[in-house]
Amino acid sequence: MSNAELREYFLKHRKDEVAFQAYLNRINQRPLRLIASLNDPDFDEKVQIAIRQKLEVSINGSNHPSNTALEAKAQVTILNGISMTDNVQNDILNEYDNSQIILRKLEKKVKELLQDLLEPNKANIHTISSRIKSRDSLNKKIELKNKYSYLRDITDIVGFRVITLFSDTVDEIAKIIESEFKIDKQNYIDKRKALDSDRFGYLSLHYIAYLSDSRSQLPENALVSNFCFEIQIRSILQHTWAEIEHDLGYKSKNSSPQAIQRRLYRLAALLEVADEEFKHLRNAIDDYKVQVEDSINKNNLNNVRIDIESIKEFIQREPLVKQISQTISNKTKLSLLENQKVESQTIEYLFSSGYSTLEEIKRDLERYREQIIKFTVLWINENGRKNIGYITCEVALIRLSYIKLALIGNAPDIIERLKLFPLYINTEEEFKQLAARILKTYKEINPSNL
Repeated sequence: MSNAELREYFLKHRKDEVAFQAYLNRINQRPLRLIASLNDPDFDEKVQIAIRQKLEVSINGSNHPSNTALEAKAQVTILNGISMTDNVQNDILNEYDNSQIILRKLEKKVKELLQDLLEPNKANIHTISSRIKSRDSLNKKIELKNKYSYLRDITDIVGFRVITLFSDTVDEIAKIIESEFKIDKQNYIDKRKALDSDRFGYLSLHYIAYLSDSRSQLPENALVSNFCFEIQIRSILQHTWAEIEHDLGYKSKNSSPQAIQRRLYRLAALLEVADEEFKHLRNAIDDYKVQVEDSINKNNLNNVRIDIESIKEFIQREPLVKQISQTISNKTKLSLLENQKVESQTIEYLFSSGYSTLEEIKRDLERYREQIIKFTVLWINENGRKNIGYITCEVALIRLSYIKLALIGNAPDIIERLKLFPLYINTEEEFKQLAARILKTYKEINPSNL
């Protein structure tokens, strides 16, 4: 049984005295970790840190009284010019290799949990990604940092990244993370606050976290409850900067040439401004939606111009649109899909038909209500229902635009207007056929008007 497996078994079976003794023997047999040299100016501080780390491990890792005394012994050996043995590094890498099943389980569990917790915010989230640090990356980190004793000392073995569309969503996500996970506050990093006010650069929020106490107690989480993981939260533009900066290889202000450093700051500043502007743009759109909603509710439509937001609100809130579309659905036996995304081509149909405000559209929906219904039913039936499985509430507006064309009365003028429509036809013959069909259909439902 490997060191990692024995440790896992002991943590799960603390009353097993044989396992406990085997665990103690294994620790005593482990090569000592070499901390500092005799000439190291920070000798005392490093020794105290080592002792404190061992005490913390003993307090947090076991409730067995005899284990505390053993773990509190700082395993410090003083040799000239040596800071860590290869055996410690190999032990960590071996523990990493032996923990792959647990690490994958932790990655899957936390990612699914994040997706569930952030479901209400998904409209403002770009991606939720995860990764397990590669063995090569782990090996380099151990060599570089030269301070780890166990795999659990490394806090980003399993990492998660939540990328939001807007910068203020970062704080909303942060509140959820803090309430749903156990946070290691000593390792909490808010890069946004760490950056000097006169500098521009990497902005991100980093958490070192564990499963909450309530989730750790669940049987299915027993193997992963003692592992920490990193959660990074950043906006998509903050992520863009981080990726570009990483690829360029300039991760600190002193690593880049002065002339390039200045250009990097300017680029970072532009992205930061863009981040803020996208947030303000979203807020402005939300405010506009409220204004349109208020105008529709008060039937004050004369000054509400046609655009994709106003038409969306109009379709959702004007009962007449739903009534006409529902009647067409009933007569054609086609399903009516509500709350669908409004297509930009619907706006072009309406503009090309001469409409500019919601007041004009509502007036003609009331005036031509029966004609719109009859025209659409006949149009669909004559088409043989080819490739038609459902209709949306936009059908009332699109067929209203055809009624407006039919009222022009002559094919050449209708053809000129049709050329303004977002249609998938190009030849003159196709335009003639469509104009003829519009006139024919309208004449059949209302012959007295032509």
